[in-house]
Amino acid sequence: MEIVSYASLSNDIQKEYLNQIKEIFFACSSIKTFKDSDHRESFFQKWCGDYLEYSSREFFLCLIDKRVAGYLSGHLNSKEALSKFIIPGPETFEDCFERFPAHFHINCSPNHQGKGIGRKLVEHYLSELNNSGVDGVHLITSTDANNLGFYRALGFEHEVSRPFKKHELLLMGREIIA
Repeated sequence: MEIVSYASLSNDIQKEYLNQIKEIFFACSSIKTFKDSDHRESFFQKWCGDYLEYSSREFFLCLIDKRVAGYLSGHLNSKEALSKFIIPGPETFEDCFERFPAHFHINCSPNHQGKGIGRKLVEHYLSELNNSGVDGVHLITSTDANNLGFYRALGFEHEVSRPFKKHELLLMGREIIA
């Protein structure tokens, strides 16, 4: 198992891994059907592709036998990300960004879930954030998500829930201690 930054890879390897990232993204997405291929690609771009474009140094892949088993897409500064990314919801928690400035999204291939890959990716990202001088990180999920125990076990103990449209969103934050 190896963790690498997407930005550190050659263009040819990035293109090869991009298809694997997309496979994992759509396998893990709660939305499975799209009007057409353009809408499908736009959905990927909004929730994952923008991180590859604007934050590739904080986009980490977990490789097993030179195949992508999971990825973590992050950004060091969520306030800055609000101006670049078109993701609905994060502005709901903007008052929490000073304490927990960085954020991330994570997905693992269904074939590799429950094998410690997510934990390794998050721990790697926390180390990178610590090395960058970032002292807090958060994620945003739904209050009824299946992965809440996973995040709590990783120390994401600060929780704030707020309504967003017809859903209840949950910010889970943790401080990064050197």
